[in-house]
Amino acid sequence: MAKSIGRTETRPGAPPAKWPVLCYWLPPLHDIEAQPVRNWTTLGSGVWFVVTVCVAAALVGTGCNAAVAKTDEASFTLVVLPDTQYYARQYPDILAAQVDWIARERNRAGIALVAHEGDIVDADDPAQWQRAASSLHGLDGVVPVLLSAGNHDYRREGRHIDRETSINQYFWPTPVGGTVEDTGTFEPGRLENSYLLLSAPGGPWLVVSLEFGPRDAALAWAEALLDRYSGVPAILVTHAYLDADGSRYDHVGHPGQLWNPHRYFAAGAPGGVNDGQEIWDKLVSRHDNLRFVLCGHALDDGTGRLTSRRPDGTVVQEILANFQTAALGGGGYLRLMRFSPARRTVAVQTYSPYLDRWKRDPDNEFTVRY
Repeated sequence: MAKSIGRTETRPGAPPAKWPVLCYWLPPLHDIEAQPVRNWTTLGSGVWFVVTVCVAAALVGTGCNAAVAKTDEASFTLVVLPDTQYYARQYPDILAAQVDWIARERNRAGIALVAHEGDIVDADDPAQWQRAASSLHGLDGVVPVLLSAGNHDYRREGRHIDRETSINQYFWPTPVGGTVEDTGTFEPGRLENSYLLLSAPGGPWLVVSLEFGPRDAALAWAEALLDRYSGVPAILVTHAYLDADGSRYDHVGHPGQLWNPHRYFAAGAPGGVNDGQEIWDKLVSRHDNLRFVLCGHALDDGTGRLTSRRPDGTVVQEILANFQTAALGGGGYLRLMRFSPARRTVAVQTYSPYLDRWKRDPDNEFTVRY
């Protein structure tokens, strides 16, 4: 997918210098015609918007922590956490800010699930795992969380990684209860391959997490799971699937891809390794209920999208987000995916609770159908 030119990061309602901002949340407007791209902070969106009022500097209010507010239609929000590795290594306050914002805005934004795309930490190091756990466990009992393991979450031996990780000493699968109707793992006591069945407005969703460069047996487990819930729309979360140019990782068709999972494992790794194209061939292309694939890992600007059509005509949206190469290890940007089941659309926005800024360019704010 071609990249847009002249990306900008904007702060909604930025006032003139030395003028504070007062924020008012106004109710949704029902008589506005639906827009092709929904923008949660503008009038034309038909949702909530911010009125910026400039007042004298002596008045209260010096900023606007703009948030997403749910509409009165049956909708819900999936929060996607891209690679947080540098926050665990060096900037723990940024991950804490993301978690605090999610907890605070859960009801207003209708947040139903938080999905982490992997690289929770930068190295399989107890201090980093402890920092990550201290923040992420702030969502326990608040909103379900599904974690994915990235290459940095595994133990490294020289230039290669193996399947050993400390993730299971610090985290565990979300238990059944509340909006989580079912949950499970491929291997007992290991959440690198796990799933949950989420009760959401408009009907349940199956959300599956697969390990970095999943083994053949992990793909077979996921296939059986998708067969079992064949009537339920599904989302796949795995760390490495799309490259930054929007193509799938493919060690056969594109051997020059720098971050292909096959490059991280020694030859003949037990259980095998599967990259994005192999995941497509063996799993995604075979299940029409799989509507989304979410991934991180790739560098450059860390955004990419691919819309793929299966032989039966059904479509899957494949979406990459990873901001780790930006300042402050990513600046705290996360993805907000607003699902509107009646319209079969998802409006995607990119926001940093730490900076209180939105990315408004077309690679970071868009709407897709499913």
